[in-house]
Amino acid sequence: MKDTFIIVDFEPIGKRVEVKPGASILEAARLAGIPLTSDCGGVGSCGQCRVIIRQENNAVEPPTSIEENEFSEDELSAGYRLACETIVRGDVKVDVPSSSLVSGQRLQTESNLHEDAKSDSRPDSIIQSYSLSLAKASIHDLRSDLTRVLDALFDLYGLSNLSASPAAVRPLSSLLRQNQWLVSALVRGNQLIGFLAPNRNPLGLAVDLGTTKIAAYLVDLITGETLAADGSPNPQIGYGEDVVSRMVYARETMGGIKTLAQAVHKSLAQLARALVDMTGRSTQEIAEVCLVGNTAMIHLLLEFPVDQLAMAPYVPAASTPLEARAIDLGLDFAGDCRVYIPPCVAGYVGADLVAMTLASGIGQDERTVMGIDIGTNTEIVLSFPGQKRMFALSCASGPAFEGAHIRAGMRAAAGGIERVWLEDGIPVVQTIGKIPPVGICGSGIIDVIAEFRRTEIINWRGRFQAENPRVHKGRDGLEYLLVPAVESGTGESISVTQNDVNEIQLAKGAIRAGITALLETSGIQAEDLDEIVLAGAFGTYLNLETAIAINMLPDIPRERYRQVGNAAGAGAKQMLFSHRKRAQAIAIAHDIDYVELTIYPDFRSIYAKSMLFNE
Repeated sequence: MKDTFIIVDFEPIGKRVEVKPGASILEAARLAGIPLTSDCGGVGSCGQCRVIIRQENNAVEPPTSIEENEFSEDELSAGYRLACETIVRGDVKVDVPSSSLVSGQRLQTESNLHEDAKSDSRPDSIIQSYSLSLAKASIHDLRSDLTRVLDALFDLYGLSNLSASPAAVRPLSSLLRQNQWLVSALVRGNQLIGFLAPNRNPLGLAVDLGTTKIAAYLVDLITGETLAADGSPNPQIGYGEDVVSRMVYARETMGGIKTLAQAVHKSLAQLARALVDMTGRSTQEIAEVCLVGNTAMIHLLLEFPVDQLAMAPYVPAASTPLEARAIDLGLDFAGDCRVYIPPCVAGYVGADLVAMTLASGIGQDERTVMGIDIGTNTEIVLSFPGQKRMFALSCASGPAFEGAHIRAGMRAAAGGIERVWLEDGIPVVQTIGKIPPVGICGSGIIDVIAEFRRTEIINWRGRFQAENPRVHKGRDGLEYLLVPAVESGTGESISVTQNDVNEIQLAKGAIRAGITALLETSGIQAEDLDEIVLAGAFGTYLNLETAIAINMLPDIPRERYRQVGNAAGAGAKQMLFSHRKRAQAIAIAHDIDYVELTIYPDFRSIYAKSMLFNE
């Protein structure tokens, strides 16, 4: 009888493993090489291996008495379980909180771009801070605390006609009396948005809300210094790996869009708390937020309807700059803190591309430049001399570069194979953290496929050549033994399958087809490009040579490539400060012509050719 296997999908790590019915989640995690914290060794006494079951449907056994004592009824209803106590009996998706991991996922927050964060002058600043020394209230001076502030702002700085919300005023009385009537007033336009203790600079939070990852930066709004940076997986991964599947969840699940929004709200609040804890500050000192993301991520954040975005002609509910009250997104920040969201371009080209274009300087000189922000949803922009307008498009490269749909695939975390090369026909691997391999991440799978093609283990169509001694028939067809079981960190061999090659062909083909379509639209050749800017986490760790070798990127002189890291985050930091930068971003969005690939002439043929390797 053929063995029956169950698929356990660990998110947001992106690692899948097959186990037999009756295995525990902890056993599955160990088999997958996922380092769950479990000081008790898996007997249920330490309570550390907490996970969240997302797709139950009788896929796991009911909670044990140990779990009923460990969790509240609300937690159990929300899917919280102990991995060591949870027995699987069907395919299941498991969320792994970062607190349950011995080591976390590598998350790109850095950029090597000049961020030009500090505002040039006070009139350009979004948030202005005014130091006040007020006369103490007395029986002879019964003005309200707010009136006292407004009078001082007019007398000292000439500010008039300011308004303030209750949220802004709420901390004022206590601050004045705790600080001998010294206070800093925070003004945004004609709004008095909050108050800080004297000699405390207001803070800003810049956020790049990616489909897979969230990067956040805590910035001093007066000095322009980035005080701390951190990242976390996007928790919506547990509901769908790409934007399309999440929109399906939002449309077809009762309360689905609120669930997705609140998941991100919670992560943003946690990131903000982590950042201020690093610096000894308080979330109450965060006075402004600038958040960028693709159009779908913005819709799901703000609970905009997505029906019209998910179907042709893919129209966003809004594409102009937006502002939300921080408190409405579950963010307990200073007074009336606002979240600014720059403009989007189209249904699948969002504020993140605008931010990347701004920060990397694309379109700001007479060079021909292409910017590529590689991710689950890859966005590409092109500027060239003699044209006031730019072209941009989005291509659904999918989550394969994040390890999805790859048998041994995983996201960039400890033990992930990130580099591969063949020496005398024998694969050599390099892992994140220099520990025994447990899976293969996106940069590693591109390396190995480039090596397959170089050594003719696969042909130009991507098919395995069976005569290679490391190619053998597995349960799903031909596969290549990359790491023997005795050398892996899981005790199981790591192989690359024919399906894995096919998945990368689909992903790299989408990107190359998008590049080709933009070049054709502009009437230029790849050789005419003065520069290609590669942005995003995957673009940072990508091996340029192997990406070119598999025909994902154009074969032009390597010095024309520039890998810039998280350019969208750098653009968000620029717009966090400056009216001028926000106006520049609005102009960029206005000057981009969107190219819709679903109606692009001969796109199917272009895509089919782009999936092939060089002969």
